[in-house]
Amino acid sequence: MANTVSKGVRRMTERVGRHHVREEIQRRILSGESKPGERLSQQSLARELGVAQGTVRESLIELQWLGLVDSVDHLGVFVRDLDISRICEAYEVREMLEGLSARLCCGHAARTDIADLRKMADEVFALAKKGKTEEMASLDRKFHFHIIELSRNSILLRLAETYKVLGMIVRASREPKVIHAEHLRIVDAIEANLTEEAERLARQHVAGASHAIQEQASKGKFVPKWVG
Repeated sequence: MANTVSKGVRRMTERVGRHHVREEIQRRILSGESKPGERLSQQSLARELGVAQGTVRESLIELQWLGLVDSVDHLGVFVRDLDISRICEAYEVREMLEGLSARLCCGHAARTDIADLRKMADEVFALAKKGKTEEMASLDRKFHFHIIELSRNSILLRLAETYKVLGMIVRASREPKVIHAEHLRIVDAIEANLTEEAERLARQHVAGASHAIQEQASKGKFVPKWVG
């Protein structure tokens, strides 16, 4: 019995460790700290992060699946170029999934959930007006992810964990008033149990962000930034 418990704890520790290692390597790539084409040494990363080399190897396999790194036979693992097309592809997936999440929320969100969403939307707007872009972007991300959590769909939640890596909240330079109004309309539709309207508004909101990113990219002004 003791051995079984010990093995279970060890497996849990390994999963937590791998999660943190993946998040850290991912952060470095998306923040630009690790540059496209840079070779990622498993041995160096393991030593630097204080984990087993096998943990780094498994983390890099997950990041390869997400499209952030490439593995080249006999040469190693390299950082991929995060171009605008990949970000827009991620936003296409995000549009579909967040639309479905908003629809499912209509049957699950309680009054306290609605109040929490409204409060978050108002705080996002307040932070934007104060010019606190880092805090605003982080809270905006939490607002969207909370809607996915409220869908009570475990598969959606797992998919969202994946696409948010590439569909990260970026500085799309949209008007804060517009974003705030869109957020509140989504919450109103969820509260009124208007499933089709909630889905339509959520998809429209994500599509608006994607359009803004593409417009900035066409002018050479878009730079992807990691938001924690």
